[in-house]
Amino acid sequence: MLFAVSLMIPLLVLAVWVFWRLTPPRPETGPVRAFNAAAVVLALVLAGGIAWYVQGSMAGGTDRGMWPVVTAYYVMAVVPLWLAVAGVLRRLIFGARGPSKPLEISQDLSKTRF
Repeated sequence: MLFAVSLMIPLLVLAVWVFWRLTPPRPETGPVRAFNAAAVVLALVLAGGIAWYVQGSMAGGTDRGMWPVVTAYYVMAVVPLWLAVAGVLRRLIFGARGPSKPLEISQDLSKTRF
């Protein structure tokens, strides 16, 4: 089980990196940064709530020593899902309002045979 958790940690880091990397460009960055910070803080609150719930529900059982591992599985699932939802909300709220730029081709492809 610990090996599976060690494989999931890079996926969690990747989810956080993708969330920050896909921030839409805005002339005023204050509201977007505040939204990003609020989303990350809420992800941490969700992780803490999950840890509290799992520890409380496993406290009376025979496997009470494994609650950190079970919590890690829940956190590795919930935090990326929350960041994906927050990313969609951020894109809807702060996304580009104008048309996207056309594709720019850096070289002349008229003499290229396909």
